[in-house]
Amino acid sequence: MNIFTQPETVTFLADHYDNGWHPWPFFWIFPLLFWVTFIVIVFFARRRFIGHQSGIGALRTAFARGEITEDQYRSRLAVLRESKQRPTKN
Repeated sequence: MNIFTQPETVTFLADHYDNGWHPWPFFWIFPLLFWVTFIVIVFFARRRFIGHQSGIGALRTAFARGEITEDQYRSRLAVLRESKQRPTKN
């Protein structure tokens, strides 16, 4: 006689097996963590590659922090704008 032929075992298995999907109680955490991670990566990537790496953006940041004076800001800004307008040589 094995364990699966005993009436108690058969009744227990029949009562607790319904071919249904029983998710983990915190199944919503994984999609939430995925989207939070995705948004954080996009935010920092955008900040890194778009906003703060441009010359004018760095100049504005330095001026806002008080690291350079207004005269220095204007002269450096003129140089940056001039270099953008100048065609590049091939």
